[in-house]
Amino acid sequence: MEDTSQWLAVVGQQLQMTEQQGAVLRMMFEGLNAFKTEITEHKEEVQMMVQEVRDSVTLTDAECYQIHQAVKLKTVELTKHRFKESDLKFNEMVGKYRRLIWSNLKKRFEVAKYSHIRRIDFADAVEFVQFFQPEDYI
Repeated sequence: MEDTSQWLAVVGQQLQMTEQQGAVLRMMFEGLNAFKTEITEHKEEVQMMVQEVRDSVTLTDAECYQIHQAVKLKTVELTKHRFKESDLKFNEMVGKYRRLIWSNLKKRFEVAKYSHIRRIDFADAVEFVQFFQPEDYI
C-alpha cells in the first residue's frame, strides 16, 4: 500500500507539473498569437504608407525626359499631317501644338508643371501624349 501511495504521489506531482507546463505553453501560445496579430496590423499600416509615398512621388528626370521627347515627336507628327516641312508655318505650328499638348497634359493631371506629375501616372501621361489629337481640345 505504501508503494501505491508513493506511486500515486509521484503521478500526482507529474500531473501537477504537466498542468503547470501546459498553462505556461498556453500563455506563450496566446502571447505569440497576439504578437502575430499586432505584426500583421503594423505590416498593413506600413504597406498603406508606402503606397501613399509611391503615389505622391513625382516623375524622375529620366521620366520627364521621356515625356518631353514624346511631346516633341507628337508635335512634329501632327504638324507633318497638316503642313509640309518646307511651309513657312511649319515651325510656328509645331510650337502651337507643343503648347496645346503641354497645357492639356497639365490640366489632365492637375499640375502646374509637367514634372509634378506623379510617377504612378507616368504611363498614362505618355499615353495621353501619344494619342493626343488637337481636334479634341480646340
